Amino acid sequence: MPIVMAKETDIDIKRTYQQYIRKKKTFLFFLLLLLVICSIISLHVGSSKMTAVESFAVLLGNENATLREIIFQIRLPRLLGGLLIGMNLALSGLIIQSSLNNPLASPTTIGISSASAAGANVALILFSRWGIERNLWLTALSSFLMAMACMSLVLLISNLRTANKTTVVLAGTAFHALFLAFITIIQYFADDTELASAVAWTFGDLGRVHFDEIVILAVVTALSVLCMYALRWQMNALDMGEQSAHSLGIPVRHLRNLCILIAALNTGVSVAFAGIIGFVGLLAPQMTKRLIGEDKRFMIPAALLSGACIVLASDALARVVVAPLVLPVGAVTSLFGAPLFLYVLLKGR
Repeated sequence: MPIVMAKETDIDIKRTYQQYIRKKKTFLFFLLLLLVICSIISLHVGSSKMTAVESFAVLLGNENATLREIIFQIRLPRLLGGLLIGMNLALSGLIIQSSLNNPLASPTTIGISSASAAGANVALILFSRWGIERNLWLTALSSFLMAMACMSLVLLISNLRTANKTTVVLAGTAFHALFLAFITIIQYFADDTELASAVAWTFGDLGRVHFDEIVILAVVTALSVLCMYALRWQMNALDMGEQSAHSLGIPVRHLRNLCILIAALNTGVSVAFAGIIGFVGLLAPQMTKRLIGEDKRFMIPAALLSGACIVLASDALARVVVAPLVLPVGAVTSLFGAPLFLYVLLKGR
C-alpha cells in the first residue's frame, strides 16, 4: 500500500510540474505572438501615406523606388534596431536586478546610462571645440567608452573586500549624480547649436539606427543572451541570497562582476546608437517576474520578448500621436515606466 501511494504521489508531482512548464511555455508563446503583432504595426505606421497593403507589396517585391526607400532604409532598420535595443536593455535590467537582488536596480541605477550620455556630450560639444569633425560613429564610440569607464569604477568598488550588493547600488547612484553634473558643466559652456545637438542626442531615437549598427547590436545581443542563459542556474541560486549561493559553491563576486560587465556592454552599445531609452530595463523584468516567476530558464526569454515589445510599441505610438512629428521613444517609455517605478517603490517599502 505505501508503495502504491508513493507512485501516485510521484505521478501527481510529475503532472503538476508538467502543468507548471506548460503555463510558462504558453506565456512565452503569447509574448512571441505579441512581438510579431508589434513588429507588423511598427513596420506599417509612420508619417507617410503608405497603406499596409503597399507595405506588404514592397516586402514581396514591389519595385516602387520611393516605397522601397521608406521600408528598407527607414522603417526596417528602425524595427530591427528597436527589437534588439529593447532586448539589450531588458536583459541588462534583469541581470542587474538579480545580481544585486534589488527590484529597483537598472542600468540607470549604477550610472551606466548617464555615463553614456556624458560621453556623447563630450563628442558633440568638446570635440567640435577642438576642431574634431563631428560624426555619428565618433559620438557612439565616445559614449561607449564612457560607459565602460563607469563600469570599471563600479567593478573596482565591487571587488573591495568590504563591498556588498548595497555598496554597489550606492556607488552606482553616486556615479550617476557625478556624470549628470559633468554633463551640466559641459552644456553650460556650449553655444546654442552645440547644446541643441547634445540635448537632441540624449532623446531616445531609433531613427539613428542603420544596418551597420544593427549588425553590432545583433552580435552583442546574441553573445550576451547565450552567456546569461548558460548561467541561468547560478542566477536562480543568487536569487535566494548571497549566503545560499555561496553555500552552493557559486563565486558570487565573480558572477556579480560578470553581470555588471554584460549590462554595461549592452547598455553602452544601445545608448551609443540610439540615445537614452529609459525604464525599459526596469519595466520588462518587473512585468515578466510578476507574470511568469523568477525562474531564469523562462524569465530570460520572457524579459527579452517583453523588452522588444515595449520599445516597438512605444516607438509606434511615438510616430502616430502627433504625426507627422515623431516623439522621442525614450519619453514614451518613461511615461509608462515612471508609474511602475513608483508602484514598486511604494509596495516594497
